[in-house]
Amino acid sequence: MKKPTVIAAGLLIFLCISPASAQSTAPHPDIASADWSVKQAETLNGEPEQVVWNFINSLWGGLGPNVGGLCSFKFADLRHNGHLSLVVSYSNGGTSDYNLVDIFDKVPGGFEDFEVASNGPGVYFDGVKDLNGDGHYEVIVDGHFAGGGSIDHCEATWPVIYAWTGDGYGDVSRQFRNYYQQQLASLQKQIAAAQAQKEQAAAGAAPVENALPTPTFESQSNGAMPAGVGLIPGPSPASQPPATLGEDRRGLDCDKAEAAKLERFLGISRDAGMGDAIKWANSDNPLDRSFAADMFADIGTGQAEEYLKTLSHDPDRNVATQAKGWLSAANPSAIYPTTLKGEFIPLTPGYPPAK
Repeated sequence: MKKPTVIAAGLLIFLCISPASAQSTAPHPDIASADWSVKQAETLNGEPEQVVWNFINSLWGGLGPNVGGLCSFKFADLRHNGHLSLVVSYSNGGTSDYNLVDIFDKVPGGFEDFEVASNGPGVYFDGVKDLNGDGHYEVIVDGHFAGGGSIDHCEATWPVIYAWTGDGYGDVSRQFRNYYQQQLASLQKQIAAAQAQKEQAAAGAAPVENALPTPTFESQSNGAMPAGVGLIPGPSPASQPPATLGEDRRGLDCDKAEAAKLERFLGISRDAGMGDAIKWANSDNPLDRSFAADMFADIGTGQAEEYLKTLSHDPDRNVATQAKGWLSAANPSAIYPTTLKGEFIPLTPGYPPAK
């Protein structure tokens, strides 16, 4: 999950944490003309980020010195052929977050650029790892599927695994069941610890004065929507102080959503997360109802679609529009490509520049 960080006066931002690059006054080799064989991995991975960013900018025709920037990069033998590939995480200036990921391969006459393009807000580079311990490296990106869009709500993501398949980079996530089981176990521990901490805090906390009651609604046999802000019939949310609800929006809710998605992916439960999604849909906060709309779309069952239809009439215009968009999507859960398409970029005459 993309974790928000508090920096001042309650402002939340997403930080790109990059490995420190060694600073040196010595000239650096041009990345395009450098040796990309595996024996040069340590040297290339030690290059300053600005050198790698200048290389990418040159390939793309130049975004400009003050547009976008590099978050992190990694050279690794992804094709298992003794030659390195370059994975980069960056911003192109159109967003304040580093939510773009590309893979570059050096080929005769130029480079191939494989963009991890999504139909959602973006992807976050998780790392390059040998998940099976077989000497073959995989690229892991954290793909968005719910939440975000506000400094007051977390963003739920889940790891998508790409690897070289012989003719491109494909989504090989289903080949790594053990990895996802480990991720689920880790999330379940986090959730249990957070719940225990909440219970301890609630036991020793004084009653919240002037707290507004949480609206609840029961199922209606005539199918009519209940009046007020809560539109989803179903179980009522647990009674919690508003401060706790706010804290959950900034972390615990996304942990629960991510664990539920992993359960669905692993086949443990097809509709995992429905109970929480219904609770969020009953909230008087539009951020929760928006989060619920994303969850219903990702769950994708007939029951989830019915709840989406109800949210499409939400009194908050943004929530209603979001739900309608999900209802009109051909395949809401297909946000990330199963195969990354490479684009050949020839080296133009005069590039790399003369020494």
